[in-house]
Order: sequence, then structure tokens, then C-alpha cells
Amino acid sequence: MTDDVAPPAVSPSVATALRHAPLGIAIFDRDMRYLAASHQFLTDQDLPADTLLIGRRHYEVFPEIPQVWRDLHARVLAEGIELRSGEGDRYVDRNGKVQWIRWSMAPWRTDGGSVAGLVLYTEVVTEAVVARRQLQAAEARYRAVFTQAAMGVARVAAEGRFLEMNDQFCAIVRRSREALQAGQFRDLVPESERDDTIAAARALLAGERDSFVAERQILAGDTGELIWIHLTVSPIQTGDDPPYLLLIVSDIGDRKAAEYEQRHYQGQQRLLINELNHRVKNTLATVQSMAAQTLKTEPDPLIAFDKFEARLMGLSRVHDVLTQESWHGADLRAVADRALAPFAEAAGRIVLGGAAVWLAPGGALTMALIFHELATNALKYGALSCDGGHVALNWTYDPERRDLQLHWRETGGPAVSPPTRRGFGSRLIERSLRGELKGSATMDYRPEGLVCAMIATLSEPTGAGPGHQGQGRP
Repeated sequence: MTDDVAPPAVSPSVATALRHAPLGIAIFDRDMRYLAASHQFLTDQDLPADTLLIGRRHYEVFPEIPQVWRDLHARVLAEGIELRSGEGDRYVDRNGKVQWIRWSMAPWRTDGGSVAGLVLYTEVVTEAVVARRQLQAAEARYRAVFTQAAMGVARVAAEGRFLEMNDQFCAIVRRSREALQAGQFRDLVPESERDDTIAAARALLAGERDSFVAERQILAGDTGELIWIHLTVSPIQTGDDPPYLLLIVSDIGDRKAAEYEQRHYQGQQRLLINELNHRVKNTLATVQSMAAQTLKTEPDPLIAFDKFEARLMGLSRVHDVLTQESWHGADLRAVADRALAPFAEAAGRIVLGGAAVWLAPGGALTMALIFHELATNALKYGALSCDGGHVALNWTYDPERRDLQLHWRETGGPAVSPPTRRGFGSRLIERSLRGELKGSATMDYRPEGLVCAMIATLSEPTGAGPGHQGQGRP
């Protein structure tokens, strides 16, 4: 002792008060020998209540006390200052158990004012520290999930005000964080759906519903563009804090676009299948009629077979054109080129002229059969049966009235006279025009060559492609 005076004994009343104090309290002399200690101090150190501490050095009883604390004790004794911890210090006791201790220490003095020892106050705060750290860890995990989630996450107050949102939410709705916090959630909802949205939010906050899940369109960005999102809304109530709504959104625009394309594709498939079904029936009926008329008017089986085969080949070539166009139709010039292809030896002797006209599938097949019949007759009896003959096929089209006029004119061939009876070709041409194209044909057998004038009415255009007139592509 610096004063060479023994420290005063702790009075019985003080000792009694110490024993029953709710804190861990220990009084030491300058050599850190115990003068007194509370029962709670013993309890906090896992010592029996009857443990004798008086006169024993603190560091002998607790040799595991870290050096940092020993240095603090020395400072208090040397400088006469008070020290205290913050929320608590980590301490590993003699059994290896980790504890968190909140402490404070202050000097006690002799009557002469010199420091005679120190008073140590301790409180075990392990549970509070562990709970606080667990809460901090949970909050850190929540914050990491909130900010780094691949989906948009936002908290919305009961009145509709945005409390917070992550970057992904801002990216999906294409609005800045400042703009969102300055507005309301209803600003994202199309006006026609706002009343229903507000009613759903009230039901969630009132506990009438546990969650709300929907695929909705919202107004994105400053332009108000409608975009598709998947939306999940859940009410959150923590303790006495006001309830709020947790929003989780994901951008499903690509999926919706793919679904639309799929529906459109399936619709096109159904349309194509129905059209093919219709066309196959009509084609079979045409083939049946061709076979019946060919066999009826031609007694020689070999000649009949050749005629029938040639007509079938002409029909198939136009099918190739239609297949290339996915059976949406074909250009009149392409139809004429394919139908007249078997007459290649007459190249340069058949001249085509006319504007681009788009034909529906049925019209394309009809015109192909007609061109093939006219060319076949010209090769057998008309202008293409001799070297000096020529054929001119011209057409005009009136898009206002949707009238198509065609002229097949033969010149330079043998002299022509009207037939004594109408053949299959004439009947096929007239019947085909009348049935499929609501038209007619006039056969003028002039001496210098046949002239066939044809009139057809094309259906209402449905969006012709570039350069096409008349019937449009679907």
C-alpha cells in the first residue's frame, strides 16, 4: 500500500449489501487481493457460493484473465481513472466456455486521497450479445438477398408508398429509385386496374388473404409502356411496427412474347391444315373430273394416259409454287411459267405480259389447269403446232374492282375453224373459271388463230406482300 496503511475492513453492512447485490461486484486492494465480492460475482464465474476469495489475488483465482484486462487494472491503480467496456468483451473462462462480459472499474481511495485499490463491476451479457449478433447476421443475410436477388423486391407501406426496393426492381419497372420513392405503387398500375389492385391490397392488409399472385401488365418507365411481370404480394407484420406489403416481381415479357408467337404459329398451322384439307379435296375432285373426261373423250388408252399424265404434271408444278409459298398463294407469272414449262420446245414463242397479281391457292391451281389446257391445244392444233406460230398471254388487273382480265392470243399457226363439238378443255376452262374465280371465258376461233378472253374476280385482298396486287398473303 502506498500509504503504508492497511486498508479498512469492509463493514458488515457493506459486506451484506455486496452479497445480495444484483451485479457482480468485487473490491480489491492495490495488489489485486480480494477484500469483498458479491454472491452474483461468484455465480457469474461459476463458483460455489461459499468460495473463499478474501485475501486471495485475483490472478491466482482466475489465471486465464487476459493481459489486456490486467493492463487496465494497472492503469486504474496507477492513474486513478475510471474505465468501462462498451457492449461487452469476449472472455474464455477456465473451462473453455466463451462468455461476454460488460464491466466497469473505478479506484477507491484512502482518507488521504491516495488510490488504495479498485472496485470491479461485471455483468454477463452473453445471451444479449449472441442474440444481437444473430440478429445482425440475419439482417446481413436479408440485406444480401434483398439487394442481390435476381428478382425485383420492394417493400410498400400500407398507404402505397415505397419504403425500399432493390436494384433489380428498378431495372424491371424501368424507373429510378428516387422516382419510385417519390410516388406510389398505384402509379405502376394501368388506370383500368387500379381499383381492383387497391382492393386486393386492402384485403391482404386486413388479413383476408395470405398472398396475391398474378401475371399483370404494368406501366414501365416515363413512357408508360406496358410490360408483363409476374407479381407476388404478401403482407408483413413485425411486432408493433406498422404492416407493409412485400412485392416480388419478375420480368416475363420474353415468355409472353414466346407464348404469343406460339399461339400465332399454332393458328397459322390450323389455318394451313384447314386450307390443305380443302385444297386436297378440291384437287382430288379435279383429278377425278380430269380422269373421267379424258377417258370419256379419248378411246385410245395410251393416248388417254398421256393426256391425263400431262395434266397431272401441270397440276403438280403449280403445287410446287404453292408449297414454296407455304400455301398462302402464288404470283400469276410464276403460275404461268410453271404451267407452260412442259412446252419448253416452244421457248420464245410464248410471251407473257402483265402486272404482278397475287392469287389465292385455289385461283393459282385453276389458272394452272387453264394455261396447260390452252397450251396443249395450241401444240396439237394451233399456233404451237408449226414453227412459225406464237402465243401471247397478257393480263390486266383492276385493284378497285378486283377484276382480272386475261387474253390468250394465237398467231402464225394453221387456219382455224370452230370445232363441231365442245371438247373437255373448253368445258374445263369455263367450269373452272365459273366455280373458283366467279368468272367466265369466251373462245373466239378466228382464222388466224384462237383468242381466249377470260375474266375472273379475285377475292378481297388481305395484305399483299411488296410488289403484289390482287389477293394478298394471309
